[in-house]
Amino acid sequence: MLELALVLGFIIGFLRGGSLRRLARLDIPYFYLIIAALLVQLSINILMRLWMAPVLAYFLLLSSYLLLLAAVWLNRQDEFLFLVLIGLILNFLVIALNGGMPVSFQAAKMLGVDSGRYIGELAQDFKHVPLLAGTKLKILGDIIPLPRPFPLPQIFSAGDIFISMGVFLFLQNFMYYSGKHRRHPSI
Repeated sequence: MLELALVLGFIIGFLRGGSLRRLARLDIPYFYLIIAALLVQLSINILMRLWMAPVLAYFLLLSSYLLLLAAVWLNRQDEFLFLVLIGLILNFLVIALNGGMPVSFQAAKMLGVDSGRYIGELAQDFKHVPLLAGTKLKILGDIIPLPRPFPLPQIFSAGDIFISMGVFLFLQNFMYYSGKHRRHPSI
């Protein structure tokens, strides 16, 4: 869903008269925290192939979310990043309480995933867990399917919706906005 938010943000930004030059001038304080969080997230499955320690994966996942939360909190003056903050908090809560992001089998089934594949994929992915009867905050898990004909069928959470909305609005607004006294192009 985040990929769609990025693509649509660029497209709408251009349609509104925005520019990639403005993105080149984008200065997000504490951006290194975001990069660090993404590197930690990318390393989880790689590390787990080398050293099988699900507890380590869980703490790395929580650590990556804490880095993202810190980065967005430190940049909270932007109203659109506030939406990202809400989404990160929702995802962090459900992950922290369940040992990973719970994924609904019913939602996976709507994407054409059978039970064997569902269990197999979750067994190899140390960031997600099956949504079971005892899952806490089920409503915040990956329970919303986006099936075909969408080009990238996937399952997402309420937190993912907030994060994607915030990224979309931030990106297209930053590409377009040029201050309080924007001049008309013909002036």
